[in-house]
Amino acid sequence: MSQTSTDTKPAWASKINWTQIVSVIAMGLAMFGVDLEPDLQERLAVAITSLAGAATIIWRTWFTTTSLK
Repeated sequence: MSQTSTDTKPAWASKINWTQIVSVIAMGLAMFGVDLEPDLQERLAVAITSLAGAATIIWRTWFTTTSLK
């Protein structure tokens, strides 16, 4: 049995979308905007990617509200 919700919110109101947007901006700054040593850039890129993935999982798992009809 599948339950779906017809109530949707706009894309700009999504915590997951904002997490990914911030991640992309931070990754761009780490790789191209800030003059860092290559080793530090690599570590920063891995950290940003890992944290964004973890935050997305947390938002999706515990902080998603749905209305059941």
